[in-house]
Amino acid sequence: MQEITLGQGLDNLTFGITREEVLNIMGEPNEKEKIDGDKESGGMEAWHYDEQNISLSFEEDADWRLLSITSASAEILFEGIDLIGLSQGEVMEQMEVFDLGDFELEDLSEDGLEGQTVAANPDCSLNLFFDNDILAEIQWGPFWDDDNEDVIWPEVN
Repeated sequence: MQEITLGQGLDNLTFGITREEVLNIMGEPNEKEKIDGDKESGGMEAWHYDEQNISLSFEEDADWRLLSITSASAEILFEGIDLIGLSQGEVMEQMEVFDLGDFELEDLSEDGLEGQTVAANPDCSLNLFFDNDILAEIQWGPFWDDDNEDVIWPEVN
């Protein structure tokens, strides 16, 4: 079992580490997906690890450092609880218990993702993706300094 740490990462996958450091920890991903960005934000890469059921994202404007983790694995716990597969109501009830603040709920059907919603909490860089009212994925990243629009990189151990 692995534990999500908001603002930090997942075990030794600490936000801010380089792609080379991720390769040393995880090995080669099953798939590398390159996404071209605009001139302002640059490009992005998403590395998918099928066996662990996680995806890691790196962005050019963050010097290609680890910027987000997405997981659909029941092996990855949030505050000691496996949230994957729980209903939206159950998950949001847990978020209240954890006192994480307000979540913005967005219906993704307009984007062609029928039956999908996301509960986003920008204060703790956490997105919860629901498929037909069941939690399918958790995505988290480092904390942000909203005033300066900068990433707050955690200390790498």
